Amino acid sequence: MVAAQIVKIIGRTGIYGEVIQAMCKILEGDNKGRIIRRNIRTPLREGDLIELKETEREAKPLK
Repeated sequence: MVAAQIVKIIGRTGIYGEVIQAMCKILEGDNKGRIIRRNIRTPLREGDLIELKETEREAKPLK
């Protein structure tokens, strides 16, 4: 598990808008300091800390 901080919320996706796409800054590990785009299913705000299982994959940008 790797800690990450929500930097910016991009928008909602999914059939019913249940998934939030956000930019996350990795706080530890090999990719420390890298900002990646992730799809997150839980409610969140900018500045929240989350735990990511892996940091290699990145979500496709919203259209």
